[in-house]
Amino acid sequence: MRKLQLLLTPVIAITLVAGALGQTSTSRELPKDYVSDGCSWFPDGNYCECCVEHDKAYFFGGSKKERRAADRQLFECVKRKKGRLLARMMWIGVRVGGVGFLPTSFRWGFGKRWDERKNLKEK
Repeated sequence: MRKLQLLLTPVIAITLVAGALGQTSTSRELPKDYVSDGCSWFPDGNYCECCVEHDKAYFFGGSKKERRAADRQLFECVKRKKGRLLARMMWIGVRVGGVGFLPTSFRWGFGKRWDERKNLKEK
């Protein structure tokens, strides 16, 4: 048993290191001409920076889990600045109005062309 462990340890270590080295960066960069519209359909109050950060996540789109996380971050940020009531209203607005299949300028994945929407299906 000890010999098997000695043989497998380097194989497992090499496999893990090779897998990590082969991965590409997942960082995403916004285009230089990117401009947020602030709090789409909401007044831009003292919580506008929450909306700007939310817009950055929505620009790229991604999975259902990523969208839920972005919406939750918006909720928490607005709640800290303006309170739970407005945060809840905004959260409901983005959950209903921000779905990726609507042809809006603020949909999930709005940074992709509308004709690429087949690639935006929420996973």
